[in-house]
Amino acid sequence: MAGIAMGAFAEGFGASRDRRIEREEMDRRRAEAEAAMANGQMPPNAVSLARGAVPPGAAVPPPSRSAVYGPDATLDGLIRATEGAGDYSTLFGHAQREGGRFAGVDVSTMTLDQLAEFTNPSGEYGQWVKSVNPRREVATPLGYYQIVGSTLRGAAGELGLPGNTVFDGNTQTRLFHHLAGRRLAGARTPEARRAALRSEWHGFRNVPDAILDTAIANYLNPPQQVASAAPMGAIRPGGPS
Repeated sequence: MAGIAMGAFAEGFGASRDRRIEREEMDRRRAEAEAAMANGQMPPNAVSLARGAVPPGAAVPPPSRSAVYGPDATLDGLIRATEGAGDYSTLFGHAQREGGRFAGVDVSTMTLDQLAEFTNPSGEYGQWVKSVNPRREVATPLGYYQIVGSTLRGAAGELGLPGNTVFDGNTQTRLFHHLAGRRLAGARTPEARRAALRSEWHGFRNVPDAILDTAIANYLNPPQQVASAAPMGAIRPGGPS
């Protein structure tokens, strides 16, 4: 009996030590992430690290260059870095990846009707997110732009998209522009525009104001692209009519 008790004590002590080491490692990585964000950069997985440990059932995303702001000062680029990691199939915690709770589920091939069922707050996905979310809140983010189910249903209705519409890249991009445009429409100041977008995409809360301001400006007034050489025989500006 004494041997069994000592064995149980040793096992419990070892588990406690492992948890302590894990917490220390997460604290170190979180501090690195926060320091990088303070300098206007987003290291790989910085947002998930700043929020806490990878939740049970979620696949750990591999390091990605898309998680660094870099020269891509666009709303799309910032969303790629802070929300869906550039994947139209993304679920919360990258749970669609191998080893994740919803491994093999590809929302980019599902219809809006199918996603209405999948994102039911009482459904498996919403309840799983609630169980692993530090705030214990139901959430059902989907795809590249991490649009939650209720927002998806509302935006799809406003755009008149039928239920058999596939939630593919084109549909997701269309929904993004609709949501971004609606948020920015009534915002007249940089502060109001930042607040409007941060209320829609929480990942933007980790983006420095100056970087987000640049992305918003580029969205509202896209930089002019350098025109390519006109093909042979084409009429050039100021040329003969």
